[in-house]
Amino acid sequence: MKIKTLLLLVATVLVVLGAYQVTRSKAPSTNVESALLYPALLESLNDAQSVEIANSKERFRITRDGERWVMADRDGFPVETTPVRSLLMEVAALKIREEKTAKPENYPTIGVEDVSEPNAGGVELSVQGKSGPLLSLIVGKSRKPKGSEAGGHFVRRAGEPAALLVEGELNIKAKRNDWLDLSIVTLTPDRVRKASIQTPGQEPVVVSKASSREQLFALQNVPQGKEPKSSALVSNVGALLLDLRFEDVASVKQVAGLTPTNTAQLETFDGLLATLKAYEVAGRTLIALEFEHQPEGAEALPAPPGKTTDTAAKDAPQAPNVAAEVAKLKAHTGPWVYQIGDYKLRTLRRSFAELVKVKEKPTAPVTSD
Repeated sequence: MKIKTLLLLVATVLVVLGAYQVTRSKAPSTNVESALLYPALLESLNDAQSVEIANSKERFRITRDGERWVMADRDGFPVETTPVRSLLMEVAALKIREEKTAKPENYPTIGVEDVSEPNAGGVELSVQGKSGPLLSLIVGKSRKPKGSEAGGHFVRRAGEPAALLVEGELNIKAKRNDWLDLSIVTLTPDRVRKASIQTPGQEPVVVSKASSREQLFALQNVPQGKEPKSSALVSNVGALLLDLRFEDVASVKQVAGLTPTNTAQLETFDGLLATLKAYEVAGRTLIALEFEHQPEGAEALPAPPGKTTDTAAKDAPQAPNVAAEVAKLKAHTGPWVYQIGDYKLRTLRRSFAELVKVKEKPTAPVTSD
C-alpha cells in the first residue's frame, strides 16, 4: 500500500472518531447505567407499612398489621408475608440498564403510561413507610433476553418523564385475588353421609348414602311416580364442600342480623357437621360457614376390599382428628363470609323440583307377527 493512501486512510479514521466524540459529548448523559433504581430502599424495607397496587381495572392496598400483612379493603383478610417481602426485595435490587424514552406518546409501546389511562397496560406499585412514601413505580412490559443480553423490565418512576429499562427479577401480582389464599374448605364426598338443603317455602333436598365406599348419593323422599333426573346431579349436593373456594371475601359483620335465604348441612361418617348459610347483601350472595364435632354419631370407616381392618389401618392415611379439624375450620372461616363461584352457588340453591322428573314408563317389547 502506498504511503499516500495509508496517510489518507488514517486521516479519515481520525475524522470519524473525532465526529463521534463530539456527538457523544453533546448528547445528554444520565450516568444511570448499573445504578440501583431505589438506592435507599433496602435499608428501609422494615419501615414499609403499606403496599398499594393499581392497574386499569382495580386498585387495592395491603397493609402491615403487627407482624402480618392484611388486605385493607377486604376487612383485613390475611395475606402471606413472604410474597410481600419478596416483592419489596426484588424492587430494591433492580438496576438501571439504560434510559429508553421521555416522550409520553411512546409510553404505551412499553406499557409505562399512567394506569389511570383507559386500557393502560402497566401496573403501578406504591409503598408507604412510617415517615412517608418509599417508592411509586409504574411497571410496564418485560423485555425478553436477546443474545448475550439478559432480559429486563420497562419501568417509569411515577411523576418522572424518563422510562427506564431495568434488570433483575420482578414478579408483581397485579390482581387482588393473586395475593389471597382462596381455599375455604375441602370435604371429600367419601366422608359425607348425608347432605341437605333447606329453602323457606320449598321442599327440603336430602341426599345420603349408606357407606363411604359408595360413590353416588341417593335422593330421599322421592314421591311415587317420579325419579331422580340424574345421579350425578344428585351427588353434586353431597360434593358441595369439595374444594370450595371463594371469589371475594368480607367480614362476617356484613351479615350480622340478617336472615339466611337458604341453608345447607353436610354430615360426615366421622362426626363432622358443616352448615352453610346464604345471605343476600347489596345484590350479591355471601356464604357463612359453621362447623361442629358430633362424636356420638361417628362411625369407623370400613377397611378397603381385600384387606383386613388391621392391614388397612397400617396402609391407610391417618384418620383425621375431627375435633382438631373442626377447631381449625372454625378459626379459618368463622370471621368471614364468602362470595363463591356460580357452579357451587347453583348447587347450594338447588330445589327438589330441579332434581326429579316424571318416571318413565317401561317400553313395551316389540313383537313380530
